Amino acid sequence: MRFLTLLLLLCTLPCASDAQEYFIGGKLGYSFPTNIGPGGEKYGFKDLSDNGLLAGVTGKWFYNDALSLGADLSYQYQDGSNVWDVANQGGIDVSYQTLRLLLNGSYYFSTDEFRPYAGISFGAYYLINTMDFNSDNISNPSTAYTTKEWKPGIAPQFGFLVELSDKILLDCHLQMDLIQHMEPTVIFIPDYGNATQNSHKSQNQISLNIGLLFGL
Repeated sequence: MRFLTLLLLLCTLPCASDAQEYFIGGKLGYSFPTNIGPGGEKYGFKDLSDNGLLAGVTGKWFYNDALSLGADLSYQYQDGSNVWDVANQGGIDVSYQTLRLLLNGSYYFSTDEFRPYAGISFGAYYLINTMDFNSDNISNPSTAYTTKEWKPGIAPQFGFLVELSDKILLDCHLQMDLIQHMEPTVIFIPDYGNATQNSHKSQNQISLNIGLLFGL
């Protein structure tokens, strides 16, 4: 309840201010899984997942020249790594999808056309982890397992804005997503045996992002 109250409060702040600088736009990113945080006994997220692509919609409200509040709605997709190869038993297709619903605040170290900044985002992450087993043996059926969970998380950011014009900003930043870890679950795959879904526990990652913001 406190978390939802804080989200509502931050969303209503612009309505209570006479600040005029509002920007909205989109971004693209490339993510790198990490083994940072609580990990599995054998593998971490970096071992089980490939790099991913993300796309999102972002907005910023400049409270003044040094501070801004914003929001981030983005989607990310990652394939599983070669660790999931089960050789002659069949194939396992693993994917990791992440939906981010984040609010953020940033501090700008300059008011020039080039504006380096540091920020922090927080909010909810919807994690969809899928494991599809495609059997090569007609006597054993193919099966699919999907985990869907909401998890809280935070994301520190370091980047810079470039003022392309009075109404267009280029936004480039490095972001680390730190998400509450998932609990592993053991599933049975015919003709293969037990396999552990979400064995990596932590699903933390680093991403490089570039976007454009347009003044309203």
